[in-house]
Amino acid sequence: ETQDPVYAIRMALEYYGEDCAISFSGAEDVYLIELAQQTGLPFRVFSLDTGRLHPETYEFFQRVEDHYGIKIEYCFPEKDNVEGLVREKGMFSFYKDGHKECCTVRKVGPL
Repeated sequence: ETQDPVYAIRMALEYYGEDCAISFSGAEDVYLIELAQQTGLPFRVFSLDTGRLHPETYEFFQRVEDHYGIKIEYCFPEKDNVEGLVREKGMFSFYKDGHKECCTVRKVGPL
């Protein structure tokens, strides 16, 4: 059985309340924000700021906040963990040894 996507978002927001949040990283996620807005219910949006985002990404985040009248909750990695990684392995270690360690510090840790 197929459900209307606004209905599905409404059910999630009603059931989980404040524990339900939309992870926002770019243009493809605007659709979820639009659906949540259409429910008329309060909703949360968060984003991981890895410290490696392009200026255009921040500008886009601001446009989305302004358009929908929301405040995105930004999650940041622990400063000491990032500094330790960069001191030990350099700014671009993920090119050499894969993304696991960098993503653990910059993405998994903040969650």
